[in-house]
Amino acid sequence: MRKSFEFTVKSIKVKIINTWFSGAKLYVNGDLRDTDKTLLAIRNNTLLSANLGELGVLEIKPLSGLITVEMDAYLVNGTNIQHVYSSHKRLSLKEQRAAR
Repeated sequence: MRKSFEFTVKSIKVKIINTWFSGAKLYVNGDLRDTDKTLLAIRNNTLLSANLGELGVLEIKPLSGLITVEMDAYLVNGTNIQHVYSSHKRLSLKEQRAAR
């Protein structure tokens, strides 16, 4: 099963592709930046990450169910951690504006 997630952070296009057998891949502006072949993703552990320069580090954390996987993305800059994307819940208006 293949599932993809696409979103934008501060005009940077991010795409995550997750498959059962090939693992997860993180693309930033079309460039492959990170991969992970972990069979079972554990919640609150960073699965994928990419350095976005001055913006900080984009960290992708999975949420596994029995059949599906959902993803959350956080932008980490020093001690500031900003939730910028969720495939399973609606972000607050403040979080949505901050990601733009």
